[in-house]
Amino acid sequence: MPEEREDFIAMMKKREELIQMGVNPYPHKYEITHSVPEIVRDNATNIVYKGDLSTAGRVFAIRRHGKSTFVDIVDEGVRLQIYLKADVLGDKYRFFLKYVRRGDFIGVRGELFRTKTGELTLLVKDFTILCKALYTLPREWYGLKDIRERYKRRYLDLLLNERVRRTFILRSRIISEIRRYLEERGFIEVETPIIQPVYGGAAARPFTTYVNALGENRYLRISPELYLKRLIIGGLNKVFEIGKNFRNEDIDALHNPEFTSLEVYEAYADYNDMMRLTEDMISTVAKRVLGTTKIKCPIYTEEGEMKEVEIDLSPPWRRIKMYDAIKMYTPHHLDVREATDEELMEELEKLGITLRGGYNRGLAIEKIFEAYCEKHLIRPTFVMDYPKETSPLCKPHREDPTLIERFEAFIAGMEIANAYTELNDPVLQEQFFMEQQERKMRGDVEAHEYDEEFVEALRYGMPPTGGLGIGIDRLVMILTGCPSIKEVILFPMLRREE
Repeated sequence: MPEEREDFIAMMKKREELIQMGVNPYPHKYEITHSVPEIVRDNATNIVYKGDLSTAGRVFAIRRHGKSTFVDIVDEGVRLQIYLKADVLGDKYRFFLKYVRRGDFIGVRGELFRTKTGELTLLVKDFTILCKALYTLPREWYGLKDIRERYKRRYLDLLLNERVRRTFILRSRIISEIRRYLEERGFIEVETPIIQPVYGGAAARPFTTYVNALGENRYLRISPELYLKRLIIGGLNKVFEIGKNFRNEDIDALHNPEFTSLEVYEAYADYNDMMRLTEDMISTVAKRVLGTTKIKCPIYTEEGEMKEVEIDLSPPWRRIKMYDAIKMYTPHHLDVREATDEELMEELEKLGITLRGGYNRGLAIEKIFEAYCEKHLIRPTFVMDYPKETSPLCKPHREDPTLIERFEAFIAGMEIANAYTELNDPVLQEQFFMEQQERKMRGDVEAHEYDEEFVEALRYGMPPTGGLGIGIDRLVMILTGCPSIKEVILFPMLRREE
């Protein structure tokens, strides 16, 4: 843009002038005695600093009043007013007015006082340019009107939008509290491969890469599940991993191809234990981070309008079986227990859904549930007991062999967790993998890969195990009230501009 170009040329000229004067506009270090947040916090609690102190920050505003100038500097989102006087700084006062602009970093030394209006202010006795910005910060953040610009220039979004800054600070605290919660209960954090020879643990398309040293294709993981269960086999009874997964799929308000997940595995547990862990962990984290279990979430109405609802995360959460949810929320109260395959196929056709790899009764029921029910699951809800065809990694239900012991957790109409009583029978596991290969042969590109090494590990014996996966990004959306996953990922994936 012409204005940015003119600004850049002017700042480049200032930079060269500084260098010619022997002033380094990019010094290596600056000694501070107190950070801006420390100064503001301590003075709010009546801690008095005596004598000079030094601090630093980015210049956000300059207000000139003849032979004195008030400047706002900001560090870590906290503002401090500084006061420059010509009779105190001498020639350096004119130097400041000529060479310091909004966006520059400066270090200042001086003495604190309060103005007549009571505002905490630092009288500057000396200052140093720490970084000469070549672009001046915009006074109005145009990215607020252009969402793509906000995501692309997230650094400006963080600087100029306090809500955005708060969201990502909360994200960090949420993840820290999840770790704390699990470690307090004896879980250990582990790391498993991101580049894998066989992708598995979910139904998804992978990203493919190539390892030059091996001369072989590899895949970015879609889930760490099969490696974490190897650790259960190896005698680590309580493990968890927080890390990136990669799925070559949708980009929308709920999906990003690169996302963060938590997976938790516990020996001698089942999906009932995982339900209790999920509701207690999420409510505890909310209480520790937000100070309450009552949150406000944006949801979309059936008319496509957004509204805010209050949700209580306190246990116990609602529990409902998948088939009962379908009967409750379909307009015609469809009973999938009694429905024929022909009736289910008619329902899929009405919804415009085609199953890759051909018709499958269990997968058809799952699609009908997703289409009709998810949007109604506003308060925290566990949907339990899925058809056995929906996962090859889950143990058959102890009371009904046509089902598996699986649940998904929903909040604000959005799935945030998936959990199983894990399958530990190596013969059944191999059989289920082979059935997945048949679907892949018929065109289901998301069918689970056969993992021979995992089956081999299972043959050594895995104790009864409960497993849980939680989408961290979606959980952060819930706890911060953000309507899009792009609002909680610092650098979401965007299409490159031509």
